[in-house]
Amino acid sequence: MVWYNIIIGLCARIFLMLIFFSLLCRTSLIRKALTTLKERRRSRILLIGMFSAMALVDIWVGTEMPAYFLNNHLVMTVAAGLIGGPVVGLGTSLLSSAIAYAFMPVAFATYHYPLMVAFGLASGCLAAWLQRQNFIFSNAFMVGFIFTAIYLCINIAFGTVNLLDGYVMEDALFPMVFSYSLGIAAFLDTLEDFYNQQDKIEGISAKTAMQITNSSMSLVQSGLNATTATETVNLILKEAETFDFVAITSLNEILGFASYRTEKPFLSFLESDFFRLFKYSFKMDTKDLDVIRSYIHIPIYNDKHHVGYFCCGHILNPDLTPFEETLAKGIGTMITNQITVHGIKEKAELYDKAEIKALQSQINPHFLFNALSTISFYCSSQPQTAKALINDLASYYRNNLTDANTMISIRNELQHINAYIHLEQARFGDRLSVDYDINVLEPFQVPALILQPIVENAIRHGLYQKLSGGQIIITIDKRKGYYRITVQDDGLGISPERLKYIFDTSIPKKSIGLTNVNQRLIALYGPKNHLKIFSRVDKGTIVIMKIPFQEVTENND
Repeated sequence: MVWYNIIIGLCARIFLMLIFFSLLCRTSLIRKALTTLKERRRSRILLIGMFSAMALVDIWVGTEMPAYFLNNHLVMTVAAGLIGGPVVGLGTSLLSSAIAYAFMPVAFATYHYPLMVAFGLASGCLAAWLQRQNFIFSNAFMVGFIFTAIYLCINIAFGTVNLLDGYVMEDALFPMVFSYSLGIAAFLDTLEDFYNQQDKIEGISAKTAMQITNSSMSLVQSGLNATTATETVNLILKEAETFDFVAITSLNEILGFASYRTEKPFLSFLESDFFRLFKYSFKMDTKDLDVIRSYIHIPIYNDKHHVGYFCCGHILNPDLTPFEETLAKGIGTMITNQITVHGIKEKAELYDKAEIKALQSQINPHFLFNALSTISFYCSSQPQTAKALINDLASYYRNNLTDANTMISIRNELQHINAYIHLEQARFGDRLSVDYDINVLEPFQVPALILQPIVENAIRHGLYQKLSGGQIIITIDKRKGYYRITVQDDGLGISPERLKYIFDTSIPKKSIGLTNVNQRLIALYGPKNHLKIFSRVDKGTIVIMKIPFQEVTENND
């Protein structure tokens, strides 16, 4: 039963290190290091130090084993590489090998240290593959088995293993293969549990943030001011049930502050601490504060402009939990999205007050409502997509404020169309496909809002009612004396009867977009350059306009 004693000794040391690693994963320092390995060099250095320390402790303890050969240096090196990648694996093997060689009374074979370096680098190269497998235990065990087998084969081949009296090499083979493979797999399994826990934390925090979002939507969307901020922080403090204080600020003043402690003497200290934090842009150490012991601050934006902060924290606990950090970030994102939506509503009201002219006033009155509903849907599930759509909506309405008689570059007109298309594609998904075929290199001028009504007409009347959706192709090419712009769709088409009277202004129409575009083209470039429309029912529609080379600055009657 000699092998039994060896396997007990190796496994006991491995599992002691596993317990130590598991406890470290609960600390904010290691937790941040594991989640920022790819972005921060400091995180990789920290893991190198941690695994090197565990390897050196094991080597030192291993001097009491039947041979120096029986230690877990290989386990720590390979686990470091599989968890942290090539840099961590190589760094751990180099650092632990160098210290062991220089300062520890161990009699490793001369090739042991270069072999560890090779294993550290090789295991690091396998890290990306193992991550794609979601750190499956069996795969990690297999990797550990292969590295252990190679290590043992090299040692047996060179015959450098010296065991104490009463032990033979056969006694060490099974214990080493089993304990090394199991140890490497166990380290990866511990890491997988850590990532699963992170996912659970993010899920719970997202659910809580969504509940707070639903409750506070009517508040923050009314604008960021002292009244709405105060009501919002009180609601967050009540719904979250985890923070000791919550605050919302602008860049210049504290708009809302709430605390579960209401005693006047204590509350005055707390408010004084937060005022100092705000005064120094949240860069103070909590050691310099009286009662606040931990906090997190999240920037708040209105579109791309920084407008304030969301801050929360504790008065006794020195650290925020992962749940609290994730929840705070989610609430900060929620406030940003709702303030941005409020900005969009304000812009929409300004557009109404501006009394946009005929072309602008014919825009589908349901478009804004549908766009905001789509954005609201993405706010909780895909905040980045929601932010992009908000930018598109702002760009769309900003361009609609442009004077219809203004000449702009074709590039600006295409950007305006693109913003509109993004909003429609977010709503209808794969049912709407838009392709561009631009064959003109040089820039040229077009009347503002000349293309958007045509594209909108193709989507609304040509493709929306088609169950399978369809495609729009926008083509720009250069002809003799003019630029030709074509908008083609494969939608429902226009009946011959309706097409015959489509530009007749004496007949009332729900949409005046195409008529308006045709009249402007004729006014600017003459009757020869009127809008041309070709259509077949259930086949689609082609709309063609011509923009002469010469730039026109005055209307031609």
